[in-house]
Amino acid sequence: KRQERPSPCPVSVSGHHSRRFRRLQPRSLPLLLRTFWRHMLEVLVASLAGELIAQLRLPKSARIALLKHSVECCAGVPASEQRLLEAGGGQAILEDDFCLADLAPEHPNDDAETDVIQLTLVRVQRRWALSGDVMGSLRLWDLEQESVEQVIECHDALTCLAVDWLARVALCGTTGGALKLWDLSRGACLREFVSPGRQRVRCAAMSWSQRLALHGSSSDKALRLWDLGSGRCIQEFLGHAGSVAAVAADFGALLALSGGDDGALHFWDLEMGTCLWRLPSHGAVHTVALDWQSRMAMSSGTPLRAGSGGAAGEDGGVLRLWDLDDQAPALAAAAAPAKAAAAVPAAPQAAAAPAAKAAASVPAAPATAVAAAPITSTSYGFAPQARKVGSPVAAASSVVPVAGAAASASQGGAGGAAAAAKVCVRELLPSTSAPGAPPCCLAADLAHRVALSGAVGGGSAQLWDLDGGVRLRDFRLGGPLHCLALNWTFRTALAAGGTGLVQLLDLESGATILEFPGHCDTVTCLAMS
Repeated sequence: KRQERPSPCPVSVSGHHSRRFRRLQPRSLPLLLRTFWRHMLEVLVASLAGELIAQLRLPKSARIALLKHSVECCAGVPASEQRLLEAGGGQAILEDDFCLADLAPEHPNDDAETDVIQLTLVRVQRRWALSGDVMGSLRLWDLEQESVEQVIECHDALTCLAVDWLARVALCGTTGGALKLWDLSRGACLREFVSPGRQRVRCAAMSWSQRLALHGSSSDKALRLWDLGSGRCIQEFLGHAGSVAAVAADFGALLALSGGDDGALHFWDLEMGTCLWRLPSHGAVHTVALDWQSRMAMSSGTPLRAGSGGAAGEDGGVLRLWDLDDQAPALAAAAAPAKAAAAVPAAPQAAAAPAAKAAASVPAAPATAVAAAPITSTSYGFAPQARKVGSPVAAASSVVPVAGAAASASQGGAGGAAAAAKVCVRELLPSTSAPGAPPCCLAADLAHRVALSGAVGGGSAQLWDLDGGVRLRDFRLGGPLHCLALNWTFRTALAAGGTGLVQLLDLESGATILEFPGHCDTVTCLAMS
């Protein structure tokens, strides 16, 4: 009868196995589930500050290597940079082959489904380096494994780099006028920003946590602020009389320092869209560095030619250390809008000479503030549409040229020179560069008061003690120098140039630790973690 009865489905619900399943299900399923969870562990991974990073359930037979991979998927921390410690169990680092079952409590809690273990995550950033050349090739180097980790082709000559090593994101500028944002882990281009007119990008700075970037171009005399999330140009800062060659920023304080071929340094308030002060620095600024916490800045550039008031010969380079605390009165004054400047009409030519004599008798202010109207806030604290700040005419009228300042000092009216000397803490003269070459490249750690410089095109570099103004050590390089990078924590530096060879230098002994070949042409930009 059972065979004659048609079955409603291919698998009959009746029969010996189905009756056995129905008979065992009410009693066996909770037991099976309880047995399953008893073989699992709930792992809580927290930071040193106690912040919960990941909450995972893994088998007791799992290893630490699997746990690191799971944390990388959840929190984005690379497994190679993770160091796991048992919370409250000492300072021993758990190795990758360590079994989680060895961390389980000896007397499990019968009331809980799974046992709970707590681990502390310490992130140890690996030592990386990134280099770019004129062929458009980006190479990511693993300094610990002494190998190349990633090769990225940008298809255009590279001019500058800005890297966020925690997020593994890099921003590079090209001669074709494009800024390209790269994911270094995957080697993928996340976004491309194109400057107006596709002018050559000369400098860039970035903060991935705030999704902001700054860049200066070759001929439009503007500094542009970009929103990395949307790809919009938020602002344009005008004021330089020449191309913007160098920029450094503290995006946490929303401040930036820029220098250009006009020989002036500009200090910008990115939130208010204001040039807080400007002062003459060099004949042409090549590199700048900024540390707002210590209120220090540094610049390298070309001094004026002989007979024009420069500090060195026409082929030499000059480094200047700036104390930003001396600009406190100017910064406070620049915070208020300067409405009177726009309300005063221009004086006629007949009264120009008496006005000039009266102005010469009054000491000049240490800096000139170019004020602008405040900008409405968005999610990043900026206006959603592009806006130009300042004007070339007003900015040019406020510049005090270095030559003019020196001439006025020789005639007794030392207003401009006193303004520059008020904040210039120290002036250093490194070795001279080749005739006609840019003066010197610079890598500085202003928090520790050290800097590394070298003449572009030369074969040497110098390490400086900025507090004493003395040269600590000289380095002989394997070829003409073009760019430098410094990590004072590990007492190492990178140098590269025309031969395509990247050298890792030991700052204590002065020796070359490693040499990284691979670039086919001149290396134009460097960065290291």
